[in-house]
Amino acid sequence: MRQAARITAVLAAAGMAVVGLTTTSSAQSANDQSVQATSLSAARLVAAAADDHSDTVYVTSKAKDGTVSVTIYDPAKGVTPDQLRDKLRRSGVTGVLDKGQEPPTKQPSQKQDLALACLSYGTARQWCDRRWNYDLFRDPQVYFLDHTSSAWPVRAAVTVWNEAVGIDSYYRWFTEGCPSGRHCVHVYNGRYGTVDGWYGRTTWAPDTQGPVTVQLNDSYSLTANEHRTVTCHELGHALSLHHNTADSSCLRSGTYISLRPNVHDYELLKRIYPLSGT
Repeated sequence: MRQAARITAVLAAAGMAVVGLTTTSSAQSANDQSVQATSLSAARLVAAAADDHSDTVYVTSKAKDGTVSVTIYDPAKGVTPDQLRDKLRRSGVTGVLDKGQEPPTKQPSQKQDLALACLSYGTARQWCDRRWNYDLFRDPQVYFLDHTSSAWPVRAAVTVWNEAVGIDSYYRWFTEGCPSGRHCVHVYNGRYGTVDGWYGRTTWAPDTQGPVTVQLNDSYSLTANEHRTVTCHELGHALSLHHNTADSSCLRSGTYISLRPNVHDYELLKRIYPLSGT
């Protein structure tokens, strides 16, 4: 009896498509092909949803020492990613990547080994090749050094991110400095202008342990809730998260609605940093 391949697509709790191959002795090869086509179609729909994350505005830059950094620019309301790219280029910003173009995952001096798995969970996705080391701790220790005015609720955003299991977030006023042996993220605000069309941006050199810089734009008249959402959004990038496709997450790009992460953001952090508890 002829062996036929049967493909079954299973949506896991993480919201990801798991496609498995099994063999069966069946004479219904035509039916098997139909099941296979249907399953592959479902898998493509899941992949298409994941591709919503890909329309991110990346800008690359190189420091004098040759280190390459990548900045995620988060568009202001009413500004599409394509419009933001055009605005940045028109204002003289170099290194703006085209839609779908992936930023570098290594430094020029580093061997291009296989990258760590870029994880996702439900509507949340990791910012690939950005992951804090554990060092001497069971959870990475990330300190957010606040240089901002009172309009930007950095302390409140740090508090909600510290609810995550797997990575610890701490607030510090910048004059206290960065504790020895910890990871530190500097959070700034400024009147960066409305010409470029962005609310916030986060810069991290790939495959390094920082420095990471968050910049929040004072040039827009935002409500208190919008200030909080944008702050939460950028701090999420600094913890190694990419955009989330759900309105329930502050990491949703372009629609600043939620004041906090959603359950998928928290679950993904547990998977990126699986050793929990200090």
